[in-house]
Amino acid sequence: QWLHSILAEKSCPSGWTCSATPGLLDYECTCGPGVPECSVNTDPCGNSPCKGPHFECVDRTSGYVCECRMGPNGEGCHTESPVCSSHPCQNNGTCTEHAGEYACSCPPGHSGARCEDDIDECASSPCQNGAICLDRVNEYNCFCVPGFQGYRINCENEIDECDSDPCQNGGVCADQIGYWCDCSDTGYEGEHCELEILECASQPCLNNATCLEGVTNYSCACWPGYTGQHCEEDVDECAANPCHNGGMCFERSNQTYYETRPDFPREFSYSQAAGFLCWCQPGFSGENCSVNIDECASEPCQNGGRCTDLVNGFLCHCLPGYSGVECAVNIDECRDDPCENGATCEDAIADYICYCAPSQDGILWGGKNCSVALTGCQSHDCQNQALCIPTYQAETHGHICRCQSGFSDATCSTPTTFSIGSRGRDMTGDHPAMVSLRFRTTLPDAILFYRGHDAEYLFLELSDGMLHVGLKRNGAESPLLLEGLRVDDGQWHKAEVLLQQSLELKLWHKTCDTGVCLKSSPIGDGATSLSPAFLKTYIGGSFIGCLEDLQIDDRAILPLDIPHHESALVELGCNRTEWCHIQPCSHNGRCVDLWATFRCDCSRPYKGQTCSHEYPAGTFGLEDLSSFASFTVADNLGANFNISFFIRTLKPSGLVLQIRNGTNPCLTVYLKNGQLQLETLSTNTEIFSENLADGRRYLVTLTFQGGEVHASHSDRVVELGHLIVIPLLAGFEVYVGGLPHQDHVSTWGGYFKGCLQDLQLNHHRMEFFPPQAENYSLPPAVFVGQGTNLALGCISDDTCKSGPCHNGGTCTVTWNDFSCSCPGNFTGATCEERVWCESHPCPTDTTCMDVPAGYVCLANATFQGNAAIEFVTNASLTRALSSLHLDFRTRDEDAILLWATKEVDFLQIAIQNSTLLVDIRSGNSIEGITFRSQTPIADGAWHRVSLTMEEPSALSSRWQVHVDGFVNVTLQGNAGNLDFLKNNALIILAENFTGCLGHVNIGGVYLPFTAQLSYPQPEQFLQSHRGNVRLGCTGADVCTSNPCLNGGTCEDLFNSFRCACSAGWEGPRCASDLDECRSSPCVHGDCVDSVADFQCECFRGYIGKTCAINVDDCVRHQCLNGGTCVDGVYSYSCRSQSGLLDVTLHSWSTKTLCLSPCDCRGLIVLHSFLFQKGAAGAFFPFPLTEVAVPVACGCALLLIIGLAFMVLTARKRRQSEGTYSPSQQEVAGARLEMDSVLKVPPEERLI
Repeated sequence: QWLHSILAEKSCPSGWTCSATPGLLDYECTCGPGVPECSVNTDPCGNSPCKGPHFECVDRTSGYVCECRMGPNGEGCHTESPVCSSHPCQNNGTCTEHAGEYACSCPPGHSGARCEDDIDECASSPCQNGAICLDRVNEYNCFCVPGFQGYRINCENEIDECDSDPCQNGGVCADQIGYWCDCSDTGYEGEHCELEILECASQPCLNNATCLEGVTNYSCACWPGYTGQHCEEDVDECAANPCHNGGMCFERSNQTYYETRPDFPREFSYSQAAGFLCWCQPGFSGENCSVNIDECASEPCQNGGRCTDLVNGFLCHCLPGYSGVECAVNIDECRDDPCENGATCEDAIADYICYCAPSQDGILWGGKNCSVALTGCQSHDCQNQALCIPTYQAETHGHICRCQSGFSDATCSTPTTFSIGSRGRDMTGDHPAMVSLRFRTTLPDAILFYRGHDAEYLFLELSDGMLHVGLKRNGAESPLLLEGLRVDDGQWHKAEVLLQQSLELKLWHKTCDTGVCLKSSPIGDGATSLSPAFLKTYIGGSFIGCLEDLQIDDRAILPLDIPHHESALVELGCNRTEWCHIQPCSHNGRCVDLWATFRCDCSRPYKGQTCSHEYPAGTFGLEDLSSFASFTVADNLGANFNISFFIRTLKPSGLVLQIRNGTNPCLTVYLKNGQLQLETLSTNTEIFSENLADGRRYLVTLTFQGGEVHASHSDRVVELGHLIVIPLLAGFEVYVGGLPHQDHVSTWGGYFKGCLQDLQLNHHRMEFFPPQAENYSLPPAVFVGQGTNLALGCISDDTCKSGPCHNGGTCTVTWNDFSCSCPGNFTGATCEERVWCESHPCPTDTTCMDVPAGYVCLANATFQGNAAIEFVTNASLTRALSSLHLDFRTRDEDAILLWATKEVDFLQIAIQNSTLLVDIRSGNSIEGITFRSQTPIADGAWHRVSLTMEEPSALSSRWQVHVDGFVNVTLQGNAGNLDFLKNNALIILAENFTGCLGHVNIGGVYLPFTAQLSYPQPEQFLQSHRGNVRLGCTGADVCTSNPCLNGGTCEDLFNSFRCACSAGWEGPRCASDLDECRSSPCVHGDCVDSVADFQCECFRGYIGKTCAINVDDCVRHQCLNGGTCVDGVYSYSCRSQSGLLDVTLHSWSTKTLCLSPCDCRGLIVLHSFLFQKGAAGAFFPFPLTEVAVPVACGCALLLIIGLAFMVLTARKRRQSEGTYSPSQQEVAGARLEMDSVLKVPPEERLI
């Protein structure tokens, strides 16, 4: 049908000729004449003119042909006859009609009348070698078994798979039906040996070592400190004992040291595991503790002490006067008060100095301890108003005449007013200038010699106690100064000045290297000849002291060489008076030795030749009188000046000093709250913050310089700040302590009350009182003022005249104040407060505590169940209640310690579930506060709870809770104070509580547990109800029933107990036998537990308490012919001298088999043959065999008999071995044997 439909549809374009192919469906379209398209050369197949999907257009010269393409052989493209219209031929057979019949022409691979049979091409078995044949249409396929192939794929040829070398990495190819690769010994695996075997996959390397792959092997790269094939061995760096001097060695590879020892890091690292650390004994250091630490290297010994190094320490050998480990303690030689008669002791180095004070009756004291009355001046010969100074030397009284200026000698009878001169002497020649001398003086500035004139000179002088050389020649100056070496100490010193190519100064001094200090300077002109100007030499000048060994150039100068008219200047010898040795300066004045006399540099406020007088103090406001002093400034002082004075006061406010220009104050100094205030016209104020109003005397200095002001007090200088002060001019008025009109003083705190002394303005002393001596003229540096109501000296008010001490107290005046000595039962500043507890008012077993205006009797109390106490306040409780303290002890898990409520206010301290609960609702706070402790407190121990309001004056604030001093918590929320308790609120203690309460106080007012007593104090908590309360804290007698078993000791823990078990028992009541075998103490044996002990049943060959002792079987060995016995476990070995024979014998062999020495010898010979180890090819000689065989048979018989005997003997003997029991050893008679057999450790030799 389909073919006919195609044929019906075949048509050619209009005007074209269509012609069919006989017997086929093909047709051809030919372009006819007159058709326009035929005249154009175009592609007729371009627009696909053939209809149907099985026709293909083929271009022709005159048109195109539509060819049928149904099958590979053109089947299906034939025209059909009516007989063949039923398609009788199958499998694409071609139907052909013949006389009304049809015949089928079958395609290849099919047969039969209708092509219905498929020809089986596999029927002939074309596939060889076991191949599988698969029939197909007109063909077949052979599926070869592996290893075969063949022409036309009949599998007739075997394939050599190894030709292509499929095996890799040295694998051996084995050709079979197929092939396989032998990967043995290649280090690879897989079908083609293509996979490398990873020997490191199993991680064979230990201790974090790195595994290195190899072929058929691997290697381990160990971290330093590890060794072995798998790095399994930890190198013991401590085995060689590298730590010296007792140091302890710690291996870095021991991981237990990390995080546990301070010298190891927190984390272990294999990269740092090699090596060791030495923990050195104190006194040693270094990597291996080989360095003895030199504790003297830090120079610990002070004050010249000599250090001796010790092991882990040092020893200081102190110079005299010092002590202590480091010689840091200056021994106070004054601590025993060696100075007598009121003398002041000053500590020195290994010595002390007594400053003798004149007594009130005029006696002068001297001697080392000021214990000798000086009488040297009672009859003296000092003339010309000289000052006689008594002396006491070498236990001899004498005196020294201190001359007035212009007089000298021992009695000051010789005038000393003269001029020092020198005729000099002429010198010629090319000699260098040189002066050498020894001198002794105490003057810091003096000329020793001078040569030359103004243009050229050479001199040696003392400048500030140090040697100074000056040279001037040819207009050039060359100074030399020996710095740091003072030579004005009154001792002899040698100096030399030499001028040649250079200027040299030498000083012989003990502190110089080699004993001589040298200072030199080159001379610029290079001249070496002596200048004519240096021919004249002047000795002395301003020098006062002693000279000797004087040499000028090449000539020694003797006292006889001094010209006659100058000899009066020279006195033979060197008379030296130690002026300062007798301490002539009083009140710690500093004595300055001036060789011929002395000078006292007095500390303020003292004065006088020996500082024995002091500038008078003035008392202001004595007995509260208004007082002041006024001065007039005589000089123009400018804007840079200073004011200093001593001040002593107890009044915190008041005018100290004011400088006025007419009516206006230029500078005001006053006290406010004890602090010094400075105020100027610019209204600027600076404050010196030190408190000066404490009744002590202070020296205050105020310095005004360049608009800045500084204050000093007690050697402490403070910069106060910027303060502009107008220049002080002559005529300005200075008012001290007050003003003429007292109503003007109130601005600055009123009048000053106290003492002022030694007031100075720019070192102009301002005297409060005129001099008393007649014809006494004040120096120009002193201003005398006018005083009103001033008292001479520093005088106190009579503070006791008002009788301030009460209740029989005794009043003592203490400079503007008083102190009361109170009777035993009174206290307070004025004895106004009674000490109640002195009269013991409290009952027995209570403690009396003084409280304001009374006392309270306190005691701990024991409560049982509902034995509560109720309290209320009295009407006199006025203080704010902002704290609460309570002590308690209990084992109750739920109880109320204290609670109170009043309307909406609430307070509770309780125990819930063994923890502390605090709840406060009070004041105007709605939220309140709540606290619950984290740890249980019902443990029978004493606990203290403290509650404190953070801001007591506030209506509500946060509260702080303290429990036992360890828990300090600021609670969240706010609550008011506990003042609601004062409104007759009921306070209940110990409700439903079993335990003890200690001290309880609210706001500092105690709640006592004693029966109601009448206390004198107004503020109290009163008991309104009292339950059955027992004073003292006692718990139940829990140990009476002896609850601890097996000898345990009962310990009372307040309503509970704890058992201290005896040895061998454990458990809460010591009821369980402690298993001493739990720790596996038996090293080589089985443990048997007993009470407080254990027994070890030892394995064969071991004995001892813990079976740790290996029996020495070599003690009774039978090794002959010099053989060496080697001990084993229950056996020993005999080693021949040649080392070639090793015989191992059990410990019983020589006891049971060696019936005679011959038997043993024969046995050993036999064993030597059986276990002989020799060179290769060793053999037994035939005659020896003839001898050995009978011997062996005899010994075998003996062996059988001996074995039976040994079993019985050894079994009985071993009953006394194994468990270390001395009694059993004695029974078995083995004590003597043990002494020689056992290798007994030292700690068990006493057993």
